[in-house]
Amino acid sequence: MTSVLEEKLRAAFPPEQAHLLAEVIHEAYNDLVKARDFNELKSIVGELAQAQKRTEEQVEELAQAQKRTEERVEELAQAQKRTEERVEELAQAQKRTEERVEELAQAQKRTEERVEELAQAQKRTEERVDQLAVAVAELAEAQKHTERAVKQLARQVGGLSEALGGSLEDLALEVVPEILEYRWGMEIEFCERDTLPLRNGSYEFDLVIRGQVHGEPILVLGEVKSNITESEVERFLNLVAQVEATEEIRPLFFGYRVERAAKALIRDRGAVMVTTRGKYFPE
Repeated sequence: MTSVLEEKLRAAFPPEQAHLLAEVIHEAYNDLVKARDFNELKSIVGELAQAQKRTEEQVEELAQAQKRTEERVEELAQAQKRTEERVEELAQAQKRTEERVEELAQAQKRTEERVEELAQAQKRTEERVDQLAVAVAELAEAQKHTERAVKQLARQVGGLSEALGGSLEDLALEVVPEILEYRWGMEIEFCERDTLPLRNGSYEFDLVIRGQVHGEPILVLGEVKSNITESEVERFLNLVAQVEATEEIRPLFFGYRVERAAKALIRDRGAVMVTTRGKYFPE
């Protein structure tokens, strides 16, 4: 009987509980339990079965809650992992920030040192400027002395130039007639400084020589300069072109030196040049 009853109880209870209940029922039966007590026992067993079912349901709910708890714990674990990773990133960022701050501190130090160097350089510059200002003042004073000396020299050179000009013209009056007699076979009739009329006014020529060449009357008009330049040649030839005379007019230049361009212009315009050393060109 016990085994049959236990088999039926296993349909609602776990094996151990079914076995225990079967023994209890069997003992009760053996003690001739009344039918009324047996009914009560059945009621109790039914209640136990319901309680067991509710317990299993609660256990299932607890299992589901446990599962949700574990899932939540896993989520929290993942969140904690992400938090730790973020904290590590912040720690690295903080480290980089500290390194950058240290670099800025070093740069600031170098800047301060550079500023100090510039301040020292500025100080030296100001000292140099002060020295330069003194030197400029001294130079200005020396310039005044130089200007006074130059003025004195200009006056001396002016006097020397006048004296030299006069001497050069006198030399021309002596040298040129001899050269023309030798080169042209000219018979000299007049050789002096002289003023001649121009189409618009008059001009005093340094050298005026009148004479004849092969029986033809010739008028030589000379310009005497220590240095014959191209502009001087052009100016004098323009003056000669304004002279009105019945004789053939030949322009002549006399001096120490002649520029290459001036020499070419003399040759091209049909004039001649005599140097203080007696040279004559063009040949």
